[in-house]
Amino acid sequence: MISMKRGNIFLIKRGIWYLFGIILFYAPFALYEKALGKLIHNEGSSSDIHSICLRIPLLNLFTGKGIEFMSVVFISVILFFILTFFFGAFYCGRLCAAGAFPEYLSRLVPERFKINWYKIINPIPIRYGFLAGYLMTPFLAGSIACAFCNLSFLQRLMNGGFWGNFGLLSSTTIITGFLWLFVFGIFTKGGRGYCNFMCPVGAVQGIIQSISSKFGFTFKLRLSKEKCVSCAACVKTCPMGSLQKKDGNISYEILNCITCRQCEATCPKNAISYGTGKPGWKKESINEHDIPIPVSEAINE
Repeated sequence: MISMKRGNIFLIKRGIWYLFGIILFYAPFALYEKALGKLIHNEGSSSDIHSICLRIPLLNLFTGKGIEFMSVVFISVILFFILTFFFGAFYCGRLCAAGAFPEYLSRLVPERFKINWYKIINPIPIRYGFLAGYLMTPFLAGSIACAFCNLSFLQRLMNGGFWGNFGLLSSTTIITGFLWLFVFGIFTKGGRGYCNFMCPVGAVQGIIQSISSKFGFTFKLRLSKEKCVSCAACVKTCPMGSLQKKDGNISYEILNCITCRQCEATCPKNAISYGTGKPGWKKESINEHDIPIPVSEAINE
């Protein structure tokens, strides 16, 4: 009971961080880009999240197009790599409102109406298969960087719902909104299905933090095996399905963890912590021995 209350309090604290993310990156605020743009070019910027979305600069970086030095985008990419290396998936777990929006809405939906996709299919191959396809499309038939952008959809929601017109909706925008907000959002256990399966930025963060976690001086989620009683409270609260209980043990998949630390706040034995040192997790993929189960059985899991 105490751990549940502590988890709910931490959920509110995370929510404050995401609201801060909206103020930093979304119009009409966009304080991050305006301040950095003024510092670099001595002029403010009225752009929104779309102009500094990391999908496009990461695509340019990996496809050899390069990025303009001393620009808001270039500095953003450098900060993204540095912060992720030292602190884990900080952007996803603290500042990405587009990921948090369906997660928080999903908590209002009864569990019996949600599907636990992570019991049906291993998200890792889908996650990195989508990333591979995302990087390959410029060499084949153009780019899909903006075609399935949930960041842009949230910006549209803000423009239409609060301070302007919603704008023209394309077919891909409608599909994106439906997948992000409903199928992989409020009707998915954890509400982060879109983040897990279709976000290239999150996938890149997963790779970076999986490498950086091997160094003792970087911050990461750690497990104290002596304290862990395998109660699975962390499994129930993890929005990404990164934690699973198998064979009486808790296993952890860092490749799709967003370091939100909700598990740390919920653990009744304080077995999970965030800091430097050795991770302490069992080296096993969360789905290594799992057999996919039917969708009907995955509901209410």
